[in-house]
Amino acid sequence: MNSNDPNITQLQLSGLSFWLSVLLVIFLLSAVGLGWLVKSIFLILALLPLLGIAAVFGVRWWVGRSLVRDRCPVCNFELVALEQQERLQCPSCGEMLAIEDKQFKRSAPPGTIDVQAIDVSTKAIDESKS
Repeated sequence: MNSNDPNITQLQLSGLSFWLSVLLVIFLLSAVGLGWLVKSIFLILALLPLLGIAAVFGVRWWVGRSLVRDRCPVCNFELVALEQQERLQCPSCGEMLAIEDKQFKRSAPPGTIDVQAIDVSTKAIDESKS
């Protein structure tokens, strides 16, 4: 390979020319009296990773507060859903559920009366004693 090839020299200096241009722009901005602009750009670049870290923790905090984890009242299947959802369907039994007070409740369609059966013990009334 020929060491006098101009392409090899250009490839080696391509990164150097970029950084020299950046330094020249910084020097010119400082010389004109815009050094505060250069400092502001460096400050923003320094704070950018901190902003990313704060965003990750903020999203984790929001998701932790917004998720509802409970069991389906019909089939006892454990579900996880966002609290903002009005209605959802259980993937196990297909029952429509609503979220109330961070718990899943059965959501009956309109016009359906949902009742719970109660066992009522009865006494035989003896008519002869009356």
